[in-house]
Amino acid sequence: MMKISAILALLLPATLLTTATAPAAAADPAGALNRCQYGAPADYNAATNVLGNGGGSIPTGTNPPNVLMPGDAFKVRPLISDRVRVDLWGYNVGPDGNGTLAQGGTWPFQGLNQFAEVLRFNNNPGGWVGNPAHATAFQGCQTWNGGYPVRFLFYVNDAETWDNGGYWATNVAIWRANP
Repeated sequence: MMKISAILALLLPATLLTTATAPAAAADPAGALNRCQYGAPADYNAATNVLGNGGGSIPTGTNPPNVLMPGDAFKVRPLISDRVRVDLWGYNVGPDGNGTLAQGGTWPFQGLNQFAEVLRFNNNPGGWVGNPAHATAFQGCQTWNGGYPVRFLFYVNDAETWDNGGYWATNVAIWRANP
């Protein structure tokens, strides 16, 4: 019996040492935004081609994981010079669309520019977080305050994408609040 209690006496401190964990680092949204604003290298960079007839996502894939966490700073940079053809006759637009607000009819994103690149934030598996917005609205450094981790899903504000062609090259950079 003495041997068992002696072994237990030796194992108990070792068990306590191995189960202790370091406290989680506190989120630092101000630090993340500051690093973004002053041009520090991003912690995450990704690019996608937002197809005129199919959209895109960051991360890419059929069911991408969440990549933007609450408190992170981020930028979305569509290449302004890229063009998407939005009909069979060659009419093409940049990521801001044609400058006319979509109102009425079958526009998928009412109140946003016709034919524009639209960004939706989506939590996997929870669903949509916030309202759709022009992708170009996020070109400057911003802090993600949506409350949930999300992924970036991109669309074209056009009810008839079957006749579209081309793409907008779009880059996303993220500065972590918890690097």
